Amino acid sequence: MLSDDEVARALEDVPGWAGGGRSISRTWTLKGFNGAMQLANVVAFVANRANHHPDISIHDYKQVTVTSTTHDGNGTTEHDIALARRLNEVLDA
Repeated sequence: MLSDDEVARALEDVPGWAGGGRSISRTWTLKGFNGAMQLANVVAFVANRANHHPDISIHDYKQVTVTSTTHDGNGTTEHDIALARRLNEVLDA
């Protein structure tokens, strides 16, 4: 498990993500519900390939929040940081 300071340092080069407590998260705002659903499906695909499954929340019909924690480690680990980096590579391209 990473300390809060380690998480903060690791996220310095992962734009949009924030850490606090036991997890890291990022919210994307899309143009509408269809875009939000498409983004959620991409997150699910990328996460499944990484075998690391975050919480995915759609709210206000066009916002998607991804929250990642390592349940076995009871906090944030390198797996969460790696998933955040990969999601940024795919979704921000």
